[in-house]
Amino acid sequence: MSRPQPSARAAGGLLRRVRPSNIVLVALLPLVVWLFASNDNYQSALRFLLPGLRYTLSVTLLGYVLAVVLGLALALLLLLKPGKRALPAILGVGGAGLVLGAALFLAPKTELVLAGSEEGRVAIVRGTPARVASEVQDGSYADGALGRRFLSAIDGATALQFLQEGRVTAVLLPPDQVPADLPELWRFTFLPDSARNPAMLAIGLGLACLLLGFAGWQTGHHPLSVFAELYVDLIRGVPMLVVILFIGFVIPGALRDLTGGRIAIRDDLLRGVLAIAIGYAAYMAEIFRAGIEAIPRGQVEAARSLGLTASQTARYVTLPQAVRIVLPPLGNEFIAMLKDTALLSVIGVGDVTQKAREYGAATLNLFPPYNSAAVVYIVLTLAASSLLKSLERRAAWAR
Repeated sequence: MSRPQPSARAAGGLLRRVRPSNIVLVALLPLVVWLFASNDNYQSALRFLLPGLRYTLSVTLLGYVLAVVLGLALALLLLLKPGKRALPAILGVGGAGLVLGAALFLAPKTELVLAGSEEGRVAIVRGTPARVASEVQDGSYADGALGRRFLSAIDGATALQFLQEGRVTAVLLPPDQVPADLPELWRFTFLPDSARNPAMLAIGLGLACLLLGFAGWQTGHHPLSVFAELYVDLIRGVPMLVVILFIGFVIPGALRDLTGGRIAIRDDLLRGVLAIAIGYAAYMAEIFRAGIEAIPRGQVEAARSLGLTASQTARYVTLPQAVRIVLPPLGNEFIAMLKDTALLSVIGVGDVTQKAREYGAATLNLFPPYNSAAVVYIVLTLAASSLLKSLERRAAWAR
């Protein structure tokens, strides 16, 4: 009788349990070590990149934790069942927002007078609304008006001093601060930002609540479930780079304008964490939702029949099993997030990629910094992948 042929795996060598790609990487490791040990440019580039590693890891870990929290909250909202009080409550909040916004729009108006010569620069006091300053700058406030450059002044007295010194030919001031002998060119009447911005915010939130309530009424879903579904669809339909640019530049400016400068996101690390977390929360919400829905309905009904409340059922029955199910895809999201932190260099976050760009621009030598950055990301992703596989094995044993 002929002897049975060994299987392909059994016929392998001593490293048959190791992934083939890892064998290649291990074989190339001495070459990489020799390159960094023998080349001063690579050593200098790696030392320059190492401070950015702290930002990369900080953004990844903090952003991942925040994205998990937001994703789980969105998943619970997606599974929220409509109640009798939900629709009237959301419609009431929407109506209250519209009423509040309308009341704020009826606040007393403010006036500013453009006085002086029709040509030359204009002195504008700091804090003047941007929409008024832009009308003066491009000459759109009146037909035939000329565009004017302007000089910023600390207060009205400084603006008048600029006028006396001949540095400007006109001023933009409240009526009571304009000298009587100065000819008036135009009078601006507008709602101050202290009332306009809250009014716009209240009306925007009110309309959003009314739209969510209408969609929930038409479809039979909870209005907050409609909001979560809208969030997931919008964020997943936008490239991550656009989300980062929006969170990094647009949102901070809008918050600063709406709050009169009381809320300002200036920290680069905070902007990076928020951008990554808000972007990835939409993907994690779908992962959590799929994991929760994978739990057999009979287990939930059995828990409720034993007297457990909805929150206790979620805490002791649903979520522990869902976590084991969603652990592999959550690990993949962590690795993807780790790599996507490189996109944060466009908003100035000092991560590994930004440091590589700075080194390349300073030395005009691009190979050492970008090769070093690639090695750093490969080491990080391989380490994260190994850790996540270990966690998956532990979860499988616990099951």
